Amino acid sequence: MSSLRGALAFSFIERWLSIIIALGSNMLLARLLTPQAIGIYSVSLAVLGIAQVLRDFGIVGFLIQEKKLTDAHLQTAFGLSLALGGLLFGVVFMGAPWVAQFYKSSDVATTLRICALSFLVLPFCTVSMALLRRNMHFKQVAAANLAGAGLGAVVSIGLAWLGLGVVSLAIGAVVGTATTGLASFILNAERRLLWPAFTAWRQMISYGAQSSLTGTVTSLSMDANDLAIGRVMGFEPVAVISKAQGLMGLFHKDVMGAIRNVMHPAFARTHREDGEMEPFYRLTLANVTAIAWPFYAFISLYALETMRLLFGQQWDQAAKLVPVYCLAGAIAALASLIGTLFLAMGRIDLTTRVELLFQPFRAALIVAGAVVFQSMEACAWALVLALALQVPLLYAYKGRCVPTQWLALGRQLQRSLLVCLLSIVVPAAIALTWGLDRAEPVPLGVFVAAIASCILSWPLALTACRHPLAADPTFLKVRRALLRF
Repeated sequence: MSSLRGALAFSFIERWLSIIIALGSNMLLARLLTPQAIGIYSVSLAVLGIAQVLRDFGIVGFLIQEKKLTDAHLQTAFGLSLALGGLLFGVVFMGAPWVAQFYKSSDVATTLRICALSFLVLPFCTVSMALLRRNMHFKQVAAANLAGAGLGAVVSIGLAWLGLGVVSLAIGAVVGTATTGLASFILNAERRLLWPAFTAWRQMISYGAQSSLTGTVTSLSMDANDLAIGRVMGFEPVAVISKAQGLMGLFHKDVMGAIRNVMHPAFARTHREDGEMEPFYRLTLANVTAIAWPFYAFISLYALETMRLLFGQQWDQAAKLVPVYCLAGAIAALASLIGTLFLAMGRIDLTTRVELLFQPFRAALIVAGAVVFQSMEACAWALVLALALQVPLLYAYKGRCVPTQWLALGRQLQRSLLVCLLSIVVPAAIALTWGLDRAEPVPLGVFVAAIASCILSWPLALTACRHPLAADPTFLKVRRALLRF
């Protein structure tokens, strides 16, 4: 368990430093670039979404969960990555003008062609990064990812300051990818130059086909949001929704990404050793919700202040969407580890079935909000409805491989909810004093006081509610250090 805590610690350090880098760069880029430019980049990323899924082809997941990993597996992984990367680069590069014509913007073609260079770079870091994660060497994973994030951000900001516009984001992304790949190779103790081969292609393609099908359906459904909104409502609403969802993404994507990166190999190891999966899953979910729910509650209360602080006054219209997306994030947290559990147990078939059922439904709801209502609020509430229906679906499928102990799970989640309520009592009182529908943010000093009260209340609430997280050795160590201070 100590190795797991160490891996989580490094994963969290990486994610938090990545968040700091991303927030810092976004704060500057939001002032250097127009919403139109950021919207173009968001649409370009949506177009690339399917290609990104096909490029991965489940190779990293296969290398992590495979019980008896051989040189043939590694060489085949490298060979498939090279072949897919070259093919996808050609398709995107040649197809960029047609996409630009559809959106009536030449900048889209330029952005797509620059971003496509990543497909030529990624094959050289796929195997190295997968081995680092499989062996739970998250100190090295953190160093590689932070090097890429930091250099990519510097390049994007520098080029944006020089006036290159949306192109600066694309070039920065490619530079960041290349840096991460080189660093992961250098930091890997097993580093060696692989010769591409295809000897284990049947086994890898059997796994990769399901992973790619799942990823393609998910990517199509999620990217359809930006594509439809960009076509029906224009590039600016895409950027506004992206900024509003970005605060939800701080936890749903960044923090949960750190947790999933560690829990995937941790769940897989427990499964290989025939350990009990349900208590492990339940404990992890309880800890996740104890962090996620107070975060989403606070951001909902201070959406305007957070948006103004991070991105400036030009993004104020995104603030009214933030509470809706925070509600969506709080709902999603209830089932955020089930997909990771499936992959760790080799049950990618369950992930495929869930995604084939849910993702088209989700896309249809959000696209309908854009087309029928032409409203950003409708798109946000459509996501809430979709996620509320996804949670019971995921638990129904989870029961096929790991039966849920509902009473025990309910008790854990009840403690997490009480921790959330106690943590935001003071911030909520301050927000109510200034008015929840305020047109101007509260003074900076008041906002800082609200943040401090939430941070100080949270560990006290954990202890008072006897939450499992309060008994974690890392939490106890930090609490003792604070008391001595």
